[in-house]
Amino acid sequence: MSFSGKNYFSGNIVGITIGIILVVIAFTNYKHSYYNNSERVIEWDVKSYYAYLPVFFIYHDPMLKFRDEDPEKFGNLIWPIYLETGKPTMVYSIGMSVLYSPFFFAAHAVALLTDYEADGYSTPYRFALTFSAFFYLWIGLIFLTRILRKYFKDKIISIVLFVLVFGTNMYYYSTYEAPMTHIGNFAMITAFIWLTIRFYEKPSLKAIILPGLLAGLIVLVRPSNIIVLVLFFLWDIKSFNEFKNRILFFLNRSHWVALMAFLFILVWVPQFVYWHWVSGKIFFNAYTLRNETFSFDNPQIFNILFSYRKGWLIYTPLMILSIAGIFLLPRRIPGLLFSLVLFSVLNIYILSSWWSWWYGGSFGLRSFIDSYGLMAIPLACLTEFVLQKKKLFKYAYLTLIILILSLNQFQTWQYKNGLIHFDAMNKATYWEIFLRTHGTERYWNILEESKAEYLKTDTENAEKTRMKREAKNNAKI
Repeated sequence: MSFSGKNYFSGNIVGITIGIILVVIAFTNYKHSYYNNSERVIEWDVKSYYAYLPVFFIYHDPMLKFRDEDPEKFGNLIWPIYLETGKPTMVYSIGMSVLYSPFFFAAHAVALLTDYEADGYSTPYRFALTFSAFFYLWIGLIFLTRILRKYFKDKIISIVLFVLVFGTNMYYYSTYEAPMTHIGNFAMITAFIWLTIRFYEKPSLKAIILPGLLAGLIVLVRPSNIIVLVLFFLWDIKSFNEFKNRILFFLNRSHWVALMAFLFILVWVPQFVYWHWVSGKIFFNAYTLRNETFSFDNPQIFNILFSYRKGWLIYTPLMILSIAGIFLLPRRIPGLLFSLVLFSVLNIYILSSWWSWWYGGSFGLRSFIDSYGLMAIPLACLTEFVLQKKKLFKYAYLTLIILILSLNQFQTWQYKNGLIHFDAMNKATYWEIFLRTHGTERYWNILEESKAEYLKTDTENAEKTRMKREAKNNAKI
């Protein structure tokens, strides 16, 4: 095909769409240039996700003596918890450090060859972490394209890719808080779905190796994402008979499952070694040291979906269209209905059971970004369905898409500029600031009231959680 003219552009619409997305992401990163600010990029949770790399590969000091020797520099860059053993530990697992590692080592080489300080925290490292999300977004979009091409034409795929990035908080977490876990998880889960499809197209012992390793890494980054195994084992099941046949399929190939389990655990070996070193236990949950846990008997399902504080469908209304598309799956892609619905129900239940169902300071419910590769499929179903209708429906749908995309971009700007608070919004503050470029006196007043109310409620809930956990521990004793 010629690299000029109408045929080229129409035949490469998906590639052009991905190119546009990446250019916008790169330009946004260049424009904000947070990597030039020593207070940005490696901040909040990222400090603990990332700390393993400089600790082990630059300072070779898991006891963090270098931190104690220079608390002015490192005291606020590394947030350990000291155990009864006297050893410091990071709360989070090493999963994100694994994803960061290629970019970390490249940055370290640059720092060693230039005048930048090779301390793990200077500009090259911050730049590398920022653009690690750029890379994983690219990978995720490539695998998502491969998945969607199994079912849809390129025009539909292009619309879905563009809207998925710019009509949701994916854009924000690809740029302004790029090193958070979510874009990496999006890429891995999307790649895992693609490997699952390939496995069932041509099942073999060899084809189960990569899914086993990748599943282990996905869970190492975020343990609650272990439910991706639901997608692997239940993919493309259309009836109860097929479900029974799937069980027999794996029972007759138990050595395949054993290999997958072995590879899954293999990825976790460095984590087990570290946990054993700090605590004397192979399995160790550092979250409990901060009274952070799941309350599976009290899931905040309504709040996580509809609360003005951080409700998923309030701050990411595009996903309402994706959920609507699920009802088209029985006719359009029947083999996906069971696994997608089960995964989604489990995902909502697990995420809403976390003690901090609003997931701290964030734009929207960021924890759902991980599964957007899967949710893109029913979104594509709905988009295809509507665009096949009469012009009135087609134009109405495209107008709705544009409005949702515009709202998301505007609210991203509001959040970035402090007009949408990171964890204290309520119905009154939401509608008072809706589509405004400046906060009103009333907005700031009711925001202060909201902060005080949430602080009181969160403190009370945290105390209840602590007492409940202590009661369980005492019962065990």
